[in-house]
Amino acid sequence: MARRYAKALLSLGEDEGRLDALTREVRTLGDAVASSAELRSLLASPVIPQESRHAVMNDIAARLGLSASVRAAALLLTDRRRGAEIPAVASALEALVDERSGKVKAEVTSAAPLTDAQALRVQASLEKLTGRKIALSRKVDAALIGGVVARVGDRVFDGSVRTRLEQLRAAALAS
Repeated sequence: MARRYAKALLSLGEDEGRLDALTREVRTLGDAVASSAELRSLLASPVIPQESRHAVMNDIAARLGLSASVRAAALLLTDRRRGAEIPAVASALEALVDERSGKVKAEVTSAAPLTDAQALRVQASLEKLTGRKIALSRKVDAALIGGVVARVGDRVFDGSVRTRLEQLRAAALAS
């Protein structure tokens, strides 16, 4: 469902010639909805009258300064009791935009926070390995001991000390 709405927003953004701005607005709205369980519940509730849900979404759109296009899409989702799914629509839209531009998302987990220079080196290495542009997100997991684990789509590149130690342990036990 989210992908269907995201495709419509992608087409709308391209038609208006403001795809990047539209994507940012949808992400901002998605973050606002995701940050409040109460809001998600209100937007999805069949008990709350449509006019009330509509008024709440109009208020949020005004506070966030959303364009008429994004406001109309948000109200459409709200009217169909799918307002709680706006964060999923925002994620699907970002994925479609990245796919269209040839970018792929990569999640890099390291034992300690990466510096910007280290992140750029990891990104360059992943771009060389995959042959695609990489949009990098970073996470920290001290359990890795050292090194990094990168997840690009369904591929995992594991360069962690923890995994290497596990491999050495398995090899020693097998001998």
